[in-house]
Amino acid sequence: MSRLLDRRQQHVSLRRGVALLLPVLALILALTLYPFALSDSLPPQPALTLVTGLSHGLDMLQNVLLFIPLGIALHWLLAGMGAGRRGQIVGASLVAGVIALAIEAAQLFIPGRTAALVDVLANASGAALGSWRLAQPVAPVVDWLGGWCLARVRQTPAVLAGVGLISWLMVAGGLLAYWQQATLPVNWSERYTFQIGAASDGRRFWPGYVGFVALYDRAFDQADAQAVLTPDNAFTRTPLLVYDFTHFPPVQVGPLVRPLVAQGKPTFTTEGVGVGYQRWLASAEPLSGVAGAVARSRAFTLVAQVAPREPTRATEGLMINYGRRIDAHNISLIQAGSDLLVRMRLPFTRPVDDRPPLRFADVFHDAQPRVVAFSYDGVVARLFVDGQPHRQWYALGPGEVLANRLFPVQSHQIGGWSSALAVGLSMPLVLVGLPWHGRRWWLFPLALAGPLIIGYAPWLVIPQPLSGRMALAAALTLLCGILFVVWFTRPFRSRSVA
Repeated sequence: MSRLLDRRQQHVSLRRGVALLLPVLALILALTLYPFALSDSLPPQPALTLVTGLSHGLDMLQNVLLFIPLGIALHWLLAGMGAGRRGQIVGASLVAGVIALAIEAAQLFIPGRTAALVDVLANASGAALGSWRLAQPVAPVVDWLGGWCLARVRQTPAVLAGVGLISWLMVAGGLLAYWQQATLPVNWSERYTFQIGAASDGRRFWPGYVGFVALYDRAFDQADAQAVLTPDNAFTRTPLLVYDFTHFPPVQVGPLVRPLVAQGKPTFTTEGVGVGYQRWLASAEPLSGVAGAVARSRAFTLVAQVAPREPTRATEGLMINYGRRIDAHNISLIQAGSDLLVRMRLPFTRPVDDRPPLRFADVFHDAQPRVVAFSYDGVVARLFVDGQPHRQWYALGPGEVLANRLFPVQSHQIGGWSSALAVGLSMPLVLVGLPWHGRRWWLFPLALAGPLIIGYAPWLVIPQPLSGRMALAAALTLLCGILFVVWFTRPFRSRSVA
């Protein structure tokens, strides 16, 4: 009998360990491997930095605290496998140390991350502390809480659970559609002017040549980008405005074009207009009507033939700026060394610097002229260089909107947020696997519809390519979650907990 009780206790401990291990590992990997760029809120301590490589003592404390739950989970997992107490503590410390070492090695290749061996020591110490001091006292509490929750579930009618599920899906779908609206270019200002080579006040100047510039109220594909490699072809694609600087005076075409005024002494050649060093062009009046046209179409494409005079110049220079000041613009093309930086105004972006900026690497290898076409369809931002698609592209979905509301997102952090949001919103659907009171078979079809609602709710606003990935992420979460809930709660189902 005692052997059966021991075996049962091992099964309970094993399930308990797996139940905690999975979310803890997911949290640790997300916090340590995703390329966050968080700012330090505390002043650095030079002496501590010299000795440990840490900016202040809070770094060490965070690394210890982060791995305490992992130590508890590993302790329970090893206990469920039959390991003794010493083996549980030593095993938890070793496994946590290996995980920490792998994380530090991966951080060597992740932007915004700093690897340090002292972090491995702190992580292993946290796991050892959790296994040694906290795992055993916490276990009875977890068992009691699990049994108590399951007993309450047995008393709750399945109909009530179904009403809660329907309410959750309605709220989730509405929020996804609402957040997707924040990616549309519907808040451009009609008061902004068009500038080439600098901001309206001459700041952040850019030395180079501009052959032509065109703005369209639709998104381009590769065929469109290959068809606007010359000014004459750009005229035939029904633009909102086009400026051709290969002629003097410049040719201006389009229903919303405005005359340009020279600031300083720009040079006009057969290659285009030369700007930079207090020489730039700006429209004499705001481009009224352009913002409304873009808002109606919910898409735009900005095309420009540019040749940087200083390809290795590290300072950001405004090549094309449809705005008012250096930090107030509807759309800007900026040279930052060999990279092209794009800032555009959306409800999604933050007021300061229109974050997140979109960085396209290695666009300017030399001073040769290139035709760059930046296209945005309300979800996907693409760049074409001389008619060919750039290897980088950005998809802005409801997950990116929510993440950017919580903390400043950089371009290398864009991607995956919408799928992660779908996973989070589908987690409540997993609860259909619990033994609700009454007939509950009809809860499962309702839950199965959840991934489709979560994935395709943004289509109420605009068709976008993220829906398939979001629906797949939600479906996998639902399937794995239901199996896990059924497996984890099995030891408690035969108990009667008051």
